[in-house]
Amino acid sequence: MGQLADAANAFYNMSLAHEIAVDSGFKIEKHEPPRESFENCIKKTMHQAFWDILRSSLESDPVDYEPILRLLADVKQSLSDLVLPNQKTLQKLLDNSLDLEVARTELEETGRICLEAYVDPVINLMKQFCAPIRDKEVEALRSIDNPVDAFQHAFRLLEKMHMDLANFTIAQMRPYIRQQAVTYERSKFAEFLEVQQAVGVDGLLCTRNWIREAYEQLNPNEPMGGSQNPSDIHSGSSSASKGADEMIGVSNPTPIPPTPNNILREAYLNLLTRSTTNDWPETVIMDQQRIHDLGTQFSRIVKLSSLVLVACNYVAMNAARIFPDSASVRLNSNIMPDLKKSLCHSAVIALTNGQTDTSESDSDAPDQIVVAVEHWANRVLKNGNESFPTFILPMAIVEGLRAQISDVLNERHPVHALMHRRAVGFLRLALSSQPPESIPLPPGFGVLSDFTQQSLARARALNTGPSIMATGVSNQLQPSGRLLSDSGDTASDCRSETGESSSSLVDAENFSLSDLASRLLSLLTLNRHVFGPWYAEIIQSLLVPKRTSAAPDANNLDSTGSSEHNSANDDTTFHMTT
Repeated sequence: MGQLADAANAFYNMSLAHEIAVDSGFKIEKHEPPRESFENCIKKTMHQAFWDILRSSLESDPVDYEPILRLLADVKQSLSDLVLPNQKTLQKLLDNSLDLEVARTELEETGRICLEAYVDPVINLMKQFCAPIRDKEVEALRSIDNPVDAFQHAFRLLEKMHMDLANFTIAQMRPYIRQQAVTYERSKFAEFLEVQQAVGVDGLLCTRNWIREAYEQLNPNEPMGGSQNPSDIHSGSSSASKGADEMIGVSNPTPIPPTPNNILREAYLNLLTRSTTNDWPETVIMDQQRIHDLGTQFSRIVKLSSLVLVACNYVAMNAARIFPDSASVRLNSNIMPDLKKSLCHSAVIALTNGQTDTSESDSDAPDQIVVAVEHWANRVLKNGNESFPTFILPMAIVEGLRAQISDVLNERHPVHALMHRRAVGFLRLALSSQPPESIPLPPGFGVLSDFTQQSLARARALNTGPSIMATGVSNQLQPSGRLLSDSGDTASDCRSETGESSSSLVDAENFSLSDLASRLLSLLTLNRHVFGPWYAEIIQSLLVPKRTSAAPDANNLDSTGSSEHNSANDDTTFHMTT
C-alpha cells in the first residue's frame, strides 16, 4: 500500500508539473465548497467558533490573554511564510514589529495585552508584502474599529496573499519547469510503471490497447479481435460517408501505410471522438480534459461548416419557391456571401449557447437557422425599401430546412460525413511527420476562416481578444500559410507553444480548424518527447510481432529525422519522428 501511495503521489506531482508547463493560464485557486454543502457548513461553523472563542476570552473576567498570544503567533507565521528567503530586511522588519517575546513580557508585567495596538503594525506589514492589486483591500482594514473583526478580515486577506505568492512563483518558475518537464515527467512515469509492475499491474494496458486499435485500423488484414473504432473517424466508416462519396464522385482514398508515425498519429486523431466514459490511455490521462475540449471543438467545426453548406444549398435549390418571380433573379453570387455570414453567426450561437456540450444546444439550431434564412430573405426582398411587406418562409420550406439541419446535427447527413472526412484529412496532413509547406483549408471551411478573422478583428478592436499564447499557436497554421515544423530544437519549445485551456480562448477561435490543428500538433509533439520510449516499444511489438526486440531508450528516438532502421544488424528498432 505504501508503494501505491508513493506512486500516486509521484503521478500527482507529474500532473502538476505537466499542467504548469502546458497551460500558460494555469494558477492555483481557492477551493470553495458549494454553498449548501455539508463541507461548507462545517467550514463556516469551525471558523466562526474560532473567532467566537477569541471574543469570549476578551470579555471574560478575568480576561484570558492566551488566545491573543496564539493569534499573534499565527499572524506572524502567516506573514513570515510570505517572506522569500533572500528578503532579509523584510524578515527583520517582521520580527521587530511582531515580537512575541515582548508581548509575553508585557503580559507578565502588566497583566494585559492591548490587541488594538497590533492592528496597525500588522496592516503596515501586509502592505509591505501584498501585491499592488491588494492595496485597497489592505487599506480597508483600517476602517474596521473592532480589533477582532479587523484580524478576522486580515486572515481572509492573508489567504489571498498566499495564493498570489504561489501563482507568482509558478509564473516565475514556468520557463524553468518547461525546460525540465520532459525529463521530469519521463522519470516520474517510469517510477509509476515500476511500482505498478511490482504489484503485478500493467501500467500501460490502456495505452497498448489504444495504439493497437489504431494499428488495426491502418492494417485491416490483421484480425480485429472484434474491436471497432467507435468514432468512425476514418474515411469510409459509415454509409453516410459512402453516400457523400457517390454524390461528389470521390473514390476511396489511398490506404495509409502502418508506419510508426502514422499509427501514433491515427491514435491521437481517434482521441478526438473518444468518450470520457471509456478507459483512457495512461500516457494521455493528464490531457484527457484538454483533448475532450479539442474533440468538442472538432465536432462544432464540422457541424458548423456542414450547417452552412446544407442551408445555402437548400436555399439555392428552392430559390423559386422562396422568392417571388420578380425577385428570383437577385439570387446571385453577390448576395450569397451575406447568407453564409448570417448562417455562420446564427449557427455559432446555436452550437455554443453557453454550453460546454454541443448536444445540449443542438435542439435550438434548426429554429435559429430558419430565422436567419428568413431575415436574409427579407433583406434581399426589401433591398432598402422598408415599406416592402415582411416576408415569411412557406411552411413547406421551413419543414424541409429543419429536417436537413436536424440530419446534420444528428450526424446523419451525407454532407456532414463529407465535411467530417475532409476535416480529418486536414488534421492528418497537419500532423504528418513531413507536412507540406502550405496546407490550404479543405473546401467548405473557408466560411469559418472568414468568420474567425472578422470576429478576432472586432475582439482586438474592443481589447477583448484572445490570449497572446493562444494567438501565437494559431498563427503557426494559417489556411494558406506555412506550417511550422514541430521538430523544435528543444522539448521546451513544444511546451511553450502548447495553447492554454479552451476556456481562455475566444469563441471565434473555437471554430478555427487551423487553431485546432496547431493545438493538437503541439500536444502530440510534447507527448512524443515524454512517452516516446514506451510508444516505440508498443508500436515495435505490433510491427515486428514475431521477433524479440529490446525496448528502445530515449536515445533511439529521433525527433527530427525520418523513420528508418538503425543499421542492417539492428533492424528491429526504429526512430520515431515528430
